[in-house]
Amino acid sequence: MSQTRLGLEEPWTGSDLALAATGLGLGLPLLLRRARPLAAAALVAVALPVQDALGGSLSFGSFVAVLVATYSLGRTGPLRTTVLGVGVVLVGVVTAMREALPEDLAELVFPFFYTSAAAGLGAVVGRLADQAAALRRLNEALEREREATTRLAVAGERIRLARDLHDVVAHTLTVAVVQAETCEEAIADDPARARAAAREVQEAGRRGLADLRSMVRVLRDADAPAGEPGLADLETLAAVMGGAGLDVVVRRRGDVAAARLPAQVGRQLFRVVQEALTNTVKHSAAAEAVVTIAASGDDVELTVTDPGPALGTGLPSGGHGLAGMAERVAAHGGRVEAGPHGAGFRVRVTVPVREGAAP
Repeated sequence: MSQTRLGLEEPWTGSDLALAATGLGLGLPLLLRRARPLAAAALVAVALPVQDALGGSLSFGSFVAVLVATYSLGRTGPLRTTVLGVGVVLVGVVTAMREALPEDLAELVFPFFYTSAAAGLGAVVGRLADQAAALRRLNEALEREREATTRLAVAGERIRLARDLHDVVAHTLTVAVVQAETCEEAIADDPARARAAAREVQEAGRRGLADLRSMVRVLRDADAPAGEPGLADLETLAAVMGGAGLDVVVRRRGDVAAARLPAQVGRQLFRVVQEALTNTVKHSAAAEAVVTIAASGDDVELTVTDPGPALGTGLPSGGHGLAGMAERVAAHGGRVEAGPHGAGFRVRVTVPVREGAAP
C-alpha cells in the first residue's frame, strides 16, 4: 500500500476501498473539466471533505485535483463562472480543513493563493488561445480574400485582353476589308489606286500584328513597357483612317497634357476613338468624322462625331464595341454617352482628371 498512499500528508486510516473511492472521486470529475468546468470543480470540492471523513487529510493528490479543476475554470469559463467555481472549491477545502482552522487561521492563505493562481493562469492561457484562434481565423479569411482578389484580377485581365483584342482585330480587319473592296473596284480601271489600296491592306496588317505583339509582350513580362498608343497618337490614327476613306479631323481644346491625365487613361481613350472611328467606317456613309478632346475644370471630354447618314447594311459587327467603351472608361470613373446625332452618330466620353503621368 506504500505506493497507493504515496503523497499523503498523514497515514490513511480508512479502508482500502475508501481510499480507492476517494481517488476516483477526485479524478473522475476532471474528465468533465473541458465541457463542464464548473461541475468538475464542484465535484472535486465535494470529494475533499469526503476524503477527510473517510480517513485521510488533504493529500498531494487533492492538491493536484484542486489545481487542475481551478485551472480549467479559468481556461474555459467566463469570469463569473470562474469566481463562482473557485469559491466552491475553497468551501470544499475549508470544510476538509475544519479541524485545523481553529488552531491556525493562516492555513487559509495557502489554499486561497494556489486556487486563485491556478485560475488566473488558466484565464491567461485561455485568452491567449482565443487570440491565437482569432488570428488563425483572420489569416484564413485574408487568404480567402486574397484568392478571391486574385480570381477577380485574372477575370479583369481576361476582360481587358478580350477588349483589346476586339478593338485591334476589328480595326485592322475593317480597314483591310474596306481597302480590299477599293482594290477590287479599281483594279481594272485605276491600277494605281488599286495598288495604293493593296498597300494600305498590307500596312493595316502590319499595324495589327505590331499591336498584337505588344500585347503578348506585356502578358509575358509585366514589367515590359506597354508600347500602346495614347492621345498623342490621334493624328496618326486619323491618317490611317484617311487611307480607309474616312477623313478625320482632330481638334484639341485646352491643355490636355497639363491636366495630368494618367497615361493608362490616355491609352483607353485612344482605344475608344479607334473603336468609334471603326464603327463609323462599318456603319456610316460619312466621308469625314471629327474627334474633339478638351480639358475643362476637373474633367477631360472626348467626342467622336460623324455627320452620317447611317448605312442600311454595313460590315458585320459583334455588338461589343459600345459595351467595351463603357467598360474602359468606367474603370477610371468616367462615363460614355453614345447615340444618334442628327443624321449621324456621336460618342461622348467624360473622364475626371486625376494625378498621374501625362498622356
